[in-house]
Amino acid sequence: MITFLILCAVSFILIILLTPLFIRIGRMLNLTGVDIHKPHKPIIPKTGGPALVISVMASITMYLIIQGFSTEVLALIISSLIAALIGFLEDLKGEVNPKIKPLLLVFAGIPILALSVYNPRPVLPFIGVTRLTKIYPILVLASYPVVCNAVNSIDVLNGSVSFTSIAFFTAILAVSIINGLEYPLMISLVMLATLAGFALYNRYPSRIFAGNSGSLFIGAVMASTAIIWRIEVVAIIALLPHIMNEMHVIFSMRGLKSAKQHNSRPILVEEGWITANPDPHAPLTLVRMLSAKVKVREDILVRSISILSLYSAFLAVLTSILFMR
Repeated sequence: MITFLILCAVSFILIILLTPLFIRIGRMLNLTGVDIHKPHKPIIPKTGGPALVISVMASITMYLIIQGFSTEVLALIISSLIAALIGFLEDLKGEVNPKIKPLLLVFAGIPILALSVYNPRPVLPFIGVTRLTKIYPILVLASYPVVCNAVNSIDVLNGSVSFTSIAFFTAILAVSIINGLEYPLMISLVMLATLAGFALYNRYPSRIFAGNSGSLFIGAVMASTAIIWRIEVVAIIALLPHIMNEMHVIFSMRGLKSAKQHNSRPILVEEGWITANPDPHAPLTLVRMLSAKVKVREDILVRSISILSLYSAFLAVLTSILFMR
């Protein structure tokens, strides 16, 4: 427990110190984005990803030094860094073709297969242990594009990626404590401490964005934790708002397309108030549904999405307790 507390402190202190540094770096290198939901359209650095990566990886590496080497944790580190690198290249060079990006994210799943840290016998509610020997490796590779893009797609408002990810890792923390899972417990604590510190800068009004590197990194940590330690169902339920948002976007846009390729935006912004776009051809997103027929402030929308994520996290823990024993 003392070790865990030290790791949390290290993660929190690092992210608090590094984030202002990367705010300055983002402005110097012009790695910025427009905060389109504000009346004055401020320019915000999108360099939060490197700060998140360094803070999390420093604490996880410290844990390995203290406790000893772990192939499972090594696989999580490599997978997460691959996803973060893909996101960082996108932040540097601009948006990657939305049809190519999922293919690139498949590479994040290769370390899991190469180091053989998965079990093709997932535990399902009511059914128990199943055997998916042939199809499971394919599902492993597919999970990274799905989860990483789902996290990336929900990162559209100030603080949305921070608070929804906190909800997810709270569920992982609870399940880890209940089932005595050491490594997921450590990872969830480190992620919670890091995200809590980052949220101080990312919340409304945001001073820094996580960027693609940050959201893809978080998504890869989620996917790796679920696969390696056999808590896939818990992760899927906890990620329901993310997955629902991503699926609505894909179906309403009729495939994998960039939002820039679409003529209508899902929402309209007037003097800082957000409302759903009445155009029936506009992409359908979680934010658009929550702002239907009403004008809402950005911070209220983030609160609503966070509550949905916390509810899904609660359902995930309840499912683990009642139906997966």
